[in-house]
Amino acid sequence: MFKRVHASLGRSRHAAGKTGRRARGIAAVTTTAVALTVAATAAYGAVTDGAETGSHALKRIGTAPRVPAGATAAGTTASGTTLHLSVNLSPRDPQALTDFITAVSTPGNPRYHQYLAKGKFASAFGPTQATIAAVAQALKADGLTPGKLSSDGLSLPVTATVAQASHAFGTGFKNVRLKDGTIDYLNASAPALPADVAASVSGIVGLSNVNSITSHHTAVRHLSGSDSVAAPLPRTVAPRTYTPAMCSDFTDAAAQAGFADGTDYYSPGKLAANYGMTSSATAGAGQTVAVFELENADPNSIATYQSCVGTNTSVSYRYVDTTAGSGTPAGTDQDGYGVGTEAALDIEDLIGLVPGASIIDYQGPDAENATDQNVLDVYQQMVTDDQAQVISTSWGECEPVLAGATASAENAIFAEAAAQGQSVVAASGDDGSSDCYLTNGSTAKAVDDPASQPYVTGVGGTTMTGTGSTKTQKAWGVSQDGGSGGGVSSRWGPVVYQGGIATTTKRAVPDVAALADPNDGYPIYILDDADSSSPEPGIVGGTSGAAPTWAAAIVQANASTACQTNGRVGFLNNALYKAARSSYPTNFWDVTSGNNSVYVTGYTAAAGYDEVTGLGSPKEAGLITSLCAAKGTAATGASTFHPLSSPKRLLDTRNGTGWGLSSIPSTKPLVAGGTAPVKIEGAGGIPSSGVTAVVLNLTVTGTTGSGSLIAWADGTAKPSTSNLNWTGAGQTIAASSTVTVAGDGVVDLYTSGTTHVIADVQGYYTSGTTGSTYTALKPARLLDTRSKVGISTTTKITNAVVSLKVRGHGGVPTGASSVVLNLTATQTVGSGYLEAYPEGATRPTASNVNWAVTGTTIPNLVVVPIGSDGNVSLYVHGTSHVIADVSGYFSTSGSAFRTVTPLRLLDTRTTTALGAGKTLALPIAGADGIPTGVKAVVLTVTVTGTTGSGYLTAWADGTSRPTASNLNWVQGKTIANQVIVPVGSDGKIDFYVSSTTQVLADVAGYMS
Repeated sequence: MFKRVHASLGRSRHAAGKTGRRARGIAAVTTTAVALTVAATAAYGAVTDGAETGSHALKRIGTAPRVPAGATAAGTTASGTTLHLSVNLSPRDPQALTDFITAVSTPGNPRYHQYLAKGKFASAFGPTQATIAAVAQALKADGLTPGKLSSDGLSLPVTATVAQASHAFGTGFKNVRLKDGTIDYLNASAPALPADVAASVSGIVGLSNVNSITSHHTAVRHLSGSDSVAAPLPRTVAPRTYTPAMCSDFTDAAAQAGFADGTDYYSPGKLAANYGMTSSATAGAGQTVAVFELENADPNSIATYQSCVGTNTSVSYRYVDTTAGSGTPAGTDQDGYGVGTEAALDIEDLIGLVPGASIIDYQGPDAENATDQNVLDVYQQMVTDDQAQVISTSWGECEPVLAGATASAENAIFAEAAAQGQSVVAASGDDGSSDCYLTNGSTAKAVDDPASQPYVTGVGGTTMTGTGSTKTQKAWGVSQDGGSGGGVSSRWGPVVYQGGIATTTKRAVPDVAALADPNDGYPIYILDDADSSSPEPGIVGGTSGAAPTWAAAIVQANASTACQTNGRVGFLNNALYKAARSSYPTNFWDVTSGNNSVYVTGYTAAAGYDEVTGLGSPKEAGLITSLCAAKGTAATGASTFHPLSSPKRLLDTRNGTGWGLSSIPSTKPLVAGGTAPVKIEGAGGIPSSGVTAVVLNLTVTGTTGSGSLIAWADGTAKPSTSNLNWTGAGQTIAASSTVTVAGDGVVDLYTSGTTHVIADVQGYYTSGTTGSTYTALKPARLLDTRSKVGISTTTKITNAVVSLKVRGHGGVPTGASSVVLNLTATQTVGSGYLEAYPEGATRPTASNVNWAVTGTTIPNLVVVPIGSDGNVSLYVHGTSHVIADVSGYFSTSGSAFRTVTPLRLLDTRTTTALGAGKTLALPIAGADGIPTGVKAVVLTVTVTGTTGSGYLTAWADGTSRPTASNLNWVQGKTIANQVIVPVGSDGKIDFYVSSTTQVLADVAGYMS
C-alpha cells in the first residue's frame, strides 16, 4: 500500500544522499575529541592552544581539528588548493550584547521589545574600526588579502591558497581518506595570529572541508492510488478554495493505503486544532518566515501542495554561495530520496499552518558539498537581511563534532538575531540521546547544533494520536529507528532562562517539542524521479517537521493583536520559560511518557521539563498571552518601607518552594553558574505592582565547595558585586540583601557554586508614601550574652527565646515601627539557627542567622517589626552566644529609600589589605549617582583573606567610632553582611577592622 524507503545502515528513517557528506557513512570526529566548553552568554573569546614568544608572539586560536574516525592519511594537501575562509571577529563588548538581549526580552525593562533596527548591529555591537583595521593589517602583513567586511562587522572573508594560509596561520594541511573513499583536507594545528589581535578573533572557519551537516527528516511514506501519481507529465492538482484539510487527490491516495487524517497523518487543520492554532487563509498575514536549506527545492511540488490546500502563499528564494539552477536538481533520487524533500517539508508545513505569511527559502550549496563556511554564510545572510521575523532550520550537526570556531561564529550570528528581535527555531535531531551515532558510531550522549545554541530554540519530537478531547501524545522514540534528539550540551554552560526548570550543569536540549513521528506525520507533495516524473503525495516525519510547526506558532503569535500592540516575540527562550513558570498548564501541553532511547538508554519524558520534549507542545492561546505580554513598568523614585509581620519564604530549592514550573516543583539545587528567578510582586503578601525593592534574607545550604551569590533585578545586567560568600562544602550561611525589583516583579539569584538556596522576604519598599521611612543611628550594642549586656547572664543561649528591649534603647524612639539590627551568633556549639520576630507574635518558620559547625562566628542584618510591648524576640535553636547591635529604625518621620544599580565601591584586593587597627574612609556621595546630602547608604560589605579572628565596624565619617560591630569572623573565613551606614556630612563613611583583611563594599541603595 505504501513504499517504505530504506536508507544506509538498513534503517527506514534517515535520508542518505540528502543529508550531506556523512550520509555516505563518513565519520567526522572521534568521540574522544575534546569539546570547546564556553559560557552560554560569552562564547566570543579566542581560546589559546599554545603560543610562541618573541617580538612577534603568536597566539593560537581554538583547537586543532581531529582526524575523523576511520580515516586514513592521504598525503599533503596541494599547495594551490583554494580556501574560502572567514576570520570571525568578536563583538566589541560581548557582555553588553548579552545584557541588551536580556533587556529587550524582559517585560518591565525600559528596553523591552525595542530591538535593533536593520543594519544597526555593526555600529551598536560590532568590533570597533580600530579592531577591524588591526586584524586586517595583521592578515595583510602575512600575505593575505581580506575581502569586504560583512555588514554586521563580524567576519572578514579571505580567499587564499593552502600555501598562503599555511604561512599566515602557522599550520600545515593534510588530506584524509574518509571511510567512503572521499578525500577531504584539514589543518594540522590550530591557526595562529599575532597575540595583539588574536584576542579579537573568535575563530577562523574554512581551513577544513570535513563536514557532517544533515537534515532531520525521516523516510517518506509514498502514497499510491491516485491516477496521476505515476504520470510522466507534470502532476496537476486542481486549485480550490482554501481549506485546512487535504484535497481528495491526497486523501484518496491515503485512504487506499489505509491511512486516516488524525491517526496516520495530520492535515494542517487537525494539527493546528490540536495545538490551539488558527486555521484560516490569512493566518500569519503580514509576517515573514525564513527557512534554511542546503538543497534545491522543487517549486512544482510546492505549487501542487498549494493547489491541494487552496493557498496562494508567497514563496521566494535567496541563493547564498550558489546560484539558481546549480547543484543537484530537485527530485533527483539519491539512495532512495528525492532531493528537495527537506525543503518541501519545511515550506509546505508552513504553508499549511500560516498561509497568510511570506516564506523565504535561503538556499546554500548542496549539503554534500557544503563547508562550515557555507553554512555560516547562509545563517549570516538570513540575519543580516533581517527580513524574516522567524527563522527555521531543520539541519544540524552533532555538537561534539562541530568545530569550536564554527560554533562561536554561529553563536555571534544568533545573538545578532536575538538583538534584532528575530526568533530562531531548530530541529533537535532524530537520533535520540546519541546525536553523533550516524556520524561516528558513538552511542555517547550528545546533542545537535544549532538546537543547542543558547540563542536558538531547540525543538524535539512527539508521537500524537487523535484529535480534540481524544488526542494524546508521548515522546517520539523507537529503538534503532529514530527519536527526539535531546540531552545536555557539552559546549554551553547553564543558561539563565532554564534556571529551576532544567536543573542541569549545562544547557539542556530541547526547549519544546511538536509532532515528529513519521507514523503519524506530515502530508506533503514531493518529487522523487525514481518513482515519478511529477510530484507525488507522501507522509514524512522527523524533528524537521516539528521545527517549522513551532515557527508557525510564533508567526501566528506575532500576527496576533497582542503582539501587534506590544511588539513581536523576538528571542523566544526567555519568554517561553517565563510562561512555563507563570502558568505551565495554560501555555504548554506536557509530555509525560516515552523516551529517546534510540541506540542506548537515553532520557525519559516526565512531568514538566525533560531532555526529550523540553517544555512540551504549544497551547497557542495561552502562549500568545504570555509571549505577547504588555510592557510592565518598574516602580522608581523615593520609596517607603513595609515590613512583614513575619518573614515569608519565597524560594527553597530543597522542597520546591518557588522553584521549577508553576505546577511542577523541583527539589534539585541551583547548579554552579545557574540562575534562580524569584517572583517578588504578588508573592508572600507583597503587592502585585509598585514595588521598588525587597529586603531578602538569603541562605545557602548544602554547599558543594566555595562560591558566591549575586542578587539583582531580573532583565537587567548581572552586576559584578556579591551578596553572599562561602568558602567550602557543607556550609549553611545567610545574609540579608536589599534588591531592586524589576518591572516584571522578579529578582534573579546567581550562584558560582552548586548549592541549595533559600530566600525569605522581610519587607519591601514601594514608590508610594504609605510605608515608613528610615532614620540612621550611631550603632549601639543592645545585647551581648558574653558580657551581660541586655541580659543578666553570661551563659550561652540553648533552644530558648531572648526578649530584647528595643524602644527607648540605643536611640530607638517609642514611635518606631521596625528596627534594624545586626545579629551575630558566636562561639556556637554544633549546628543551629537564630530567628528574630516581634515579641508576642507567632515564631516564624524562616531563620535569620544559620551555622553548621561548632566555633562559628557569623553576622546578619535583620529588619524586624517591633512588638506592641516595644520588644523583639530572638529565638536560638541550638547553642550560641548572641550579639545584637542597632543601626537604625523605621517610622513615619525619616528618610526615603532610593535604589541604585549595584556597584562595587571598594575592593582592597586591587590595592592593599586593610591593616589591623586601621580605618579607611570611603566616599559615598557622588558614587553610582548618589547625591550629596545623603543620610545613609545600604551596602553589602565582605571580608576575605582574613588573617585572624576580628570584626569590622562601619560608621559616619567625622564622628566617633562606635563600640558595635557589623561583621565578625574567625581566621580564614570569607563573610558578607548587609549594612545600613549613616553618611557623614562630607559624604563619606568609615571602615575599621580589628585584624588585617581584604574589604569589599557593594552599594544597593541610599536614604535621603
